[in-house]
Amino acid sequence: MFKYMILVSILAVSMIFASGCSDPGETADDIEPVEIFPVEIGDLPSEIEEWVEESKYKFGGHTRIYEDQLYILAAYGERPTGGYDVEITEIIEKNEKIEVLAHFTAPDEDEPVTQAITYPYDLVMIEETRMPVSFTTTGDID
Repeated sequence: MFKYMILVSILAVSMIFASGCSDPGETADDIEPVEIFPVEIGDLPSEIEEWVEESKYKFGGHTRIYEDQLYILAAYGERPTGGYDVEITEIIEKNEKIEVLAHFTAPDEDEPVTQAITYPYDLVMIEETRMPVSFTTTGDID
C-alpha cells in the first residue's frame, strides 16, 4: 500500500510539473485521451508475438502497426532479477502526435525478488494512426 501511495504521489507531482511546462498556446482542447485496448499475449497474432519477443530485450518504446491496430510496447530491457515493472499509464493525442506515458519501477533494495533474469514490459494497442508516437518515461530508469 505504501508503494502505491508513493507511486500515486510521484505521478501527481509529475503531472503538476508537466502541466506547468506546457506550451502557453496549448489549451485543454488540444489534448485528447486515446482509448487503450489491453492485450493478452496468448491472443496476439503470431507476427505481433514475434515482434514482442524480439523487442522486449531493448529498453524503450516500440510501436508496430498490424491490421488497423497500433501496438505499443514499453520495455525495461534485461533486468538482473524479478521485481521490476513497466506500466503504460496514459496515451494522449497532443499537437498532432501520440504521446505515450510509461512508468518504470525497480524493486526496493530490501524487497525479496526472484533471482532470475527478467524482461519486464507493458503492451497495449490503440486504433491505427499515422501520427508520430513519442514516449515519456518516469520512475526508476538507469
